[in-house]
Amino acid sequence: MDSISDLIIEVGYNKTASKNVKNSKYRSNLVKLYLFNFFIGFSLISGVLIPFYLLYGGFTLIEFIFLQSYYAIMVILFEIPCGVIADYFSKKTSLILASLSYLSIPFIYGIITSKIMFIIGETLFAFSNALISGSNEALVYDNLKQIGKEKYISKSIAKNDGMFLLGLIISAPLGSIIAEFTSIRIVVLLMIFPYLISTIITITIHRINFKNNTNSSNLFETLKSGFDELKKNRILRILIFEKIIIEIIIIFLVLTYQFYIMMEFNIPLFYFGFIDASITVSQFTFLNLIPRLENGIENKRQLLFINTIIPGVGYILIAIINFMPLILLLFLIVIGMGLSRYILFTNGINKQIKKENRATILSTINVLSGILKAILYPLIGLLIMININFLYMLFGVLILIFALKSKIKEDYL
Repeated sequence: MDSISDLIIEVGYNKTASKNVKNSKYRSNLVKLYLFNFFIGFSLISGVLIPFYLLYGGFTLIEFIFLQSYYAIMVILFEIPCGVIADYFSKKTSLILASLSYLSIPFIYGIITSKIMFIIGETLFAFSNALISGSNEALVYDNLKQIGKEKYISKSIAKNDGMFLLGLIISAPLGSIIAEFTSIRIVVLLMIFPYLISTIITITIHRINFKNNTNSSNLFETLKSGFDELKKNRILRILIFEKIIIEIIIIFLVLTYQFYIMMEFNIPLFYFGFIDASITVSQFTFLNLIPRLENGIENKRQLLFINTIIPGVGYILIAIINFMPLILLLFLIVIGMGLSRYILFTNGINKQIKKENRATILSTINVLSGILKAILYPLIGLLIMININFLYMLFGVLILIFALKSKIKEDYL
């Protein structure tokens, strides 16, 4: 009798131990994903991004804007195939390929300086980011689900993206200091090291063995499912549209603020990285604050409204104020809040899509964002050559209109 009891206890103990080992494996995956994002975000060139393109690459501002439009087009071409790679092979495979692609970029930019090489570099950036975009968030969700913590998806995505921002915060000042005392070329080549570490990390990620319903005969159906889901799901369409349209407007400030302070205030290169790091600290702060506010209040729609209206007002103030310290503060608020508001959409979007095609559908969302960027960037580039303050004023007004006319309901979030 005692032996049977011992056997039952031993079996129960073994099951518990096995479960603990599995949970430990999935938790370690989350840590590795956080570290992966940190080293991918350790982009030394971010602190001197506009000088990198305009001074080192020899581009005019309008050429730079068109180059970003080209990047958006390449993302469109890569997003769905890369989503299929993640769903058909594995999300781990997708991240490994992304890391290897990133690793090649410093060699492209650093060894030969020409506009053709910049186009090749932008193509690789698009390929890398397309591989990551659907897989990264989906892999975080999959690991959380394995340990029964999927309800914390917003918090985990915020932490995941926060690590990326932390990499930017540390690397941006370093990049501007190195550029000031050596050269931009050295800054580019030094990015080899964080990208190499990110590659090693992805190789050590434990693969999650979901039952894979995707095979060689239904790859097209997997591709088509992302568009079908958007077509039939009105709530998902509303969430996606209101997420990406404001995001695009805010991203344009990220792309142009260095040009603005360089031309309007003639700030030395040395300080660019510190300004960029301050803006990223702001985004990092809001990225961690918003999930806490989201959990602490009942009306998430009201929080989204506030998080949209403030960047709109900030854009307008930037256009009419000519006092550098105040403008820098507005940069912190507009970019910090504007690029963190997507966290409020994360739970609602994930509730609307099925697990098995999650990476493909998330990639489909990014395709729609890329289409809008490819269309709008050249038009905006032409407007910026007329008057940048007028453009900022226009963006502020548009954000206010979208905030006031929002179709999002409380139960969507």
